[in-house]
Formats: sequence, C-alpha cells, structure tokens
Amino acid sequence: MVELSPLAPVFLLPAFSEIALGSYVLAKGRLSPMNRTFFSLALLAGIGSGLDLMVASLGSEEQARWAFRLLVFLLIVEMGMAYRLNTMVPFPMPMFVYGNNLMAYWLSVLGVSLIAAMSVGNMVSDDFGWVPASDAPFALLTMLLAIYLALLAVTFVRRWKGSKGLMKRQVITMTAALAIPAALMIAIMSLAASGTETPRVYGFGELASVLIVAYGILRFQLVVPPRVVEPALPHRSVPALVKGRAYLFEFATPDRMFESVAQEMSGGMSAFIIARTHPDQLRTAYQLMHTPVLWLAQTPGPDRVAPSNLQLLTHMTMEFVHKGPSVIALEGLEYLMLNNDLNKVLKFLGQLRDEVIVEGSILLVSVDPRTLTERQKAILERELEVMRE
Repeated sequence: MVELSPLAPVFLLPAFSEIALGSYVLAKGRLSPMNRTFFSLALLAGIGSGLDLMVASLGSEEQARWAFRLLVFLLIVEMGMAYRLNTMVPFPMPMFVYGNNLMAYWLSVLGVSLIAAMSVGNMVSDDFGWVPASDAPFALLTMLLAIYLALLAVTFVRRWKGSKGLMKRQVITMTAALAIPAALMIAIMSLAASGTETPRVYGFGELASVLIVAYGILRFQLVVPPRVVEPALPHRSVPALVKGRAYLFEFATPDRMFESVAQEMSGGMSAFIIARTHPDQLRTAYQLMHTPVLWLAQTPGPDRVAPSNLQLLTHMTMEFVHKGPSVIALEGLEYLMLNNDLNKVLKFLGQLRDEVIVEGSILLVSVDPRTLTERQKAILERELEVMRE
C-alpha cells in the first residue's frame, strides 16, 4: 500500500527539475562526453528523489526495505558518476587510482554500491517515513560519502596547479557544486544519529548541484574553444584555399599547413588548431596570442587532450565550426592512428569533413606520407584533396 507523504510535492519538484535540466544540457551537446555524463548524473538524481518519496510513503516494511536498498545503490552510483564528471571539467584528467580504466572503475563502483545496498536490514518508521533500524547502513554511507569528498579534494588540488585566472574560478565552482549533495546527506544523517528527526529530502542538495553544474557547462562551454580573429604571421606565400573544402597536406613537416592557416587567418578567418607540436612553439612562430591551440598529449592539463579521446575532439571541433566559417587544422594524424582504431579515426575525419563542407569552413590535415601504409594513404586521399610538392 502506498499513501503519498504530505511532502510529495517537495520530493517531486527536484526529481522533475533534475531530469529536465539533464535533458536540456544533453540536447545542447549530444556529442560531448561531459554533457552525456552530466545527463546520467541528473537522471540518477531525479530517480533518487523519486525513491525518497517512495521510502516516505510506502506502508509495508518489506517494500520500504527494498526501496531503501535501491536508493542506497543508486546513491553510490550517482556519487561515482559525479566523481567521473569532476575529472572531466573544466579539462579532462585521469581518475585517482584508476587512471583512464573506466571498466575497472565502474565495476568497483557497482560492487561497492551492491554491498552498501545489502547492508540495509530491518526498517522502522518515524514521522518522515522509513529508516533502517540499524545505524550500520548510515555509518557505511557516511564513510563512502567522506571518501567521495576526499576524492573531490584530491582532484581539486591536482587541477588547481595547472589552472589560472578564470579557470581557477571554474575549478572552485564546479568542485563545490559537486560536493553539495554529499555534504547535505552527511548533515541530515548526523542529525538523525543525534536523535533529531528531520525531513530526509536529499534531493534539494542534488538539485542545487545540478543547477550550478548545468550553468557552468552552458555558460562557460567549458571545452568549446573561443573564437577569435587575429592576424597570424605567414612566412611565405602559399596557394589560396577554397571554403567548404578539406585538404590533406602530404609533406614531411607540417610547416606548409601552418603557413596556409596563417594566410587564411590574415584574411579574417577564425582558426582552431589541434597539434602534436607544443602550442608555445606555434604561438612563437606565427604570433598566435589568442587563437585556440589544443595539444595532443597523454599528460593531463588545460588546452590539451589525450589522443584516444576522439569523442571530445569531435565535440570541440563540431561546436567550433557551428559558430561560423572557420579553419580547422589537424597536425598529428599519425599520433591519432597510433592510439585509436583506424576506422574510428577515419569516422572522426569523415564527420569533420562533412561538417566543414556544410558550414563553408576549411579543414586542413597534415601527415607525413612516409608514415602511412598504401591502404591508409589511399583512403585519406579519397576523402581529402591532396596538397603535395
């Protein structure tokens, strides 16, 4: 039997709001791993708020026990998702202990969630619904939430060292937002342990967190490069390029491609450069003070991305092109092929090629032909217009 708690609207408001916010952010960036992770987090938070209502409304102890077990399970998975999101904003970095091994990480999270859920035994009711008769589940939850907050602190310290200016404020805001639900849950459980009965509306802490993180993602577009127009410094004259085309520069060095980028920028085009060459070298050589340059590197940090993270590269380049005619320059194709399945790299290039054609932009890809097999070379030359000596 279910008799809805008088506080039902209080539970349902965060539930619907969280799911709506998650869906809106997802719609704004379906290709972004960050937006998809945020949607999963918001969905879990919304379901959790619904389960809060069930625990407060069910009439049977057995039903309440299983509802509370499911609530605990989803809560730990939600914290796992929140920590994963924390390692993605405002720039990606490996997780503590697990690095980039997502399978091992999620198996551990699911295992801990199951153990915590099954620690729930007999239930008793009070003025605000059902709670475990034993303090053990709350003690275990408090310990796990404290570990979660410690992981946020570790990530904060590691990220802080590589941040400056606006990014420091983003780091503070996003970390604090993701810490709010855990801090509120610990406070409510501490009050309950001291004998103070209080409504267990954990969803408002989650709603506050979801609101702040959603604002951060949409307001700052954390991983979308800014568009600027600045005159670069071409070292020599090169043939003019045509908008809506994709070019493959088959040269031993990427210099000719960067010359073409500089020439197009001198004509007023905005550029986004993805390079294996360190950004400082490019900025010095071509006087690029503000043009976004993304470094392909395994070492985490701002303005760099792991070569295996093709999803993030796809999102960043697509969003940049959507904002207006642009020059997208990719140096380091060999490095991408070394760290990814060839078909995935070709799919990435194919999507980008189609997008620049539709948007009237220009795609430039530099590759040393000596590093390619005949098959790889033939596929690339079929998709892109070849530029060579």
